[in-house]
Amino acid sequence: MLLFQLAGLILLVAMIGAILLTLRHRKDVKRQDVLAQMWRDPAKAMELKDVKPGQGL
Repeated sequence: MLLFQLAGLILLVAMIGAILLTLRHRKDVKRQDVLAQMWRDPAKAMELKDVKPGQGL
């Protein structure tokens, strides 16, 4: 019984450590700005190009 409790404690500590490592804020990582995505103007989000046959962009 003691071994199972010890294994559970080790797994709990590992899980908390993994969560802490992923939640730290680093300046070199780009974050998603949800409000900017929700309030964007759909008319400005895409630009249509008229490509003639045989030409590339």
